[in-house]
Amino acid sequence: MRSILITGCSSGIGLATARHFATRGWRVFAGARSPETATNLAAAAAELNLHIVRVDVTEDASVAACVNQVIDAAGHLDALVNNAGIGGGGPVELAKLDRAHATFETNYFGPVRMMKAVLPHMRARGSGAIVNISSLAGRVCLAAHGHYAASKWALEAITECVAAEVRPFGIRVALIEPGVVLTPIFAKSSTPLTAYAPYEAAIRRLWTLFGKQLEKPTQPAEVAHAIEHAIETSEPQLRYPVGTDAHTLTAARSSVSDEQWVAGQAHVDDESFYETMERLMGKGVFR
Repeated sequence: MRSILITGCSSGIGLATARHFATRGWRVFAGARSPETATNLAAAAAELNLHIVRVDVTEDASVAACVNQVIDAAGHLDALVNNAGIGGGGPVELAKLDRAHATFETNYFGPVRMMKAVLPHMRARGSGAIVNISSLAGRVCLAAHGHYAASKWALEAITECVAAEVRPFGIRVALIEPGVVLTPIFAKSSTPLTAYAPYEAAIRRLWTLFGKQLEKPTQPAEVAHAIEHAIETSEPQLRYPVGTDAHTLTAARSSVSDEQWVAGQAHVDDESFYETMERLMGKGVFR
């Protein structure tokens, strides 16, 4: 039986992915930082061939213990999905650096720790698959989303490097780039706009985009299907956008210059901003 380790399975994409692979005959090790509070994950484990493991991707010892536990139990590890992630945006001037550090510890160094832990095993076996969950924000930067986007851009870069490094050993590496997914990570902030002075406009526009895309969000199950495809396909790719917004916005961003993109976001009045974004990215993105 093939075995897979997935991080961040308490809810959202991680939980959907754990359930997806368990129903397809995989032996699933579903990682959670606090299994005792992951009630939905516990319910899934009671129903399916799903084993809950404790892992905090920000701690070296926790990662090592988790990977050793999985390999001891299964005898091998066929696939790793680095899904654990946290939000962390805001205008760069105002964003607290401890929050930025925490975002990178989870979103960038977390996957790096996990890859370092599993690669010796996969390399010795001459096979394996690693799927890192990035984001539309790893391809498209918006004002007031800086540290989150930066963490995903960093993840994109390191994944591309690792993919080239380990391909000679029979290891497949891929990036999944969801758009706005119906998960807790996109819950709207309760912080009032006035707290972001003088950057209220940038925050308001970012929230507007999230709100519009959440009218028809990408579902976690769609991301789970994309992960399975990345692992199983006979014609693997490095990057897999998931969701209409991910496909539309990455294509739109690549079609305009950096100067156009920056200038378009810099409009002082909202109407000019929305008109420019509709011209650059198409209608239905923000309103």
